[in-house]
Amino acid sequence: MPEITAHHSAPTDPGHDYVEANKAYFDEHAEKLEQEHPHAREVSIKCVDGMRSNFPALFDRERTEAMDFACGTGLFSLAYRPYVKHILGVDISQGSVDVYNRRAAEQGLSQEMEAVCATLKGEPGELGDAKFDLITCSASFHHMPSIDNATRTLTHFLKPGGSLLVADIKAASDGKELVPEEYRKMVPHTHGLTEEQMRVAFEGAGLVDFELREMSPIKMGPTGQDIVWFIARGVKPVESS
Repeated sequence: MPEITAHHSAPTDPGHDYVEANKAYFDEHAEKLEQEHPHAREVSIKCVDGMRSNFPALFDRERTEAMDFACGTGLFSLAYRPYVKHILGVDISQGSVDVYNRRAAEQGLSQEMEAVCATLKGEPGELGDAKFDLITCSASFHHMPSIDNATRTLTHFLKPGGSLLVADIKAASDGKELVPEEYRKMVPHTHGLTEEQMRVAFEGAGLVDFELREMSPIKMGPTGQDIVWFIARGVKPVESS
C-alpha cells in the first residue's frame, strides 16, 4: 500500500500512522493474502470490468502505458493486463512487490507488468520521470490518510490528457462504518468515501471532467455484507505539463 476524508473527511484517528501500519501488515501478509481474503480476486475482476465498461476508450492494448498504484500482490494488474500495453505497479510494501514480480515471472508476464517498491511524492526524478496514459487505484484510497495528497501525487505522473481511475467503497447514506474492527488500524476512512470527497480531491488536484459511476454491490468476505463500490474518473488537462 503506498502512502499518500465523510462527511468524515479526516482520518478516524489523526494521530495514528496509517502508512506504517499498512506497510507492516502487507509485508507480513503478502504471501498469504489470497488465502486470508478469498474475495480479493473477484473484487479485482469486478473493478476492472467496471472500469472497462464505463470508460472503454482508456484501455488500448497497443498504446496504453499504465500505472497500478497501491498494486499489492498484483491481482488487479493481472485482471487488466490483457487490455493495456504495459503496467508498472507501485507499492510501499516490499513483500507485496516481491509477490507481484514473482507471480508475473511465473506466468511469463514480466515484460508486460512489473512492480517497484516506492513512496511517491510527485517530485521530479521519481520513477525516472515516467508519465502514464492511465493510472488506476483499486480498493486502496480508503487506506490513505489524505486522498487529496494522493490524488495530487498521482496527477503529477499523468500525461496531459491522461486519466486517473479509482475504484473504492462508497460511503453508505446512513454513515455506518463499513470496515471490520480488526482492520481499522490500517483504514482511516472506515465509512468509505463520498462522491463529494472524490470530486473535491480530483478537482483540487487539477483534474477535469470528473465522473463517478456506481457499481453493483459486491459481497465482502469478512462480513458478508453487500457493499456499493464506485469508479471515479478525472482527466489531466491537455495543456498541463
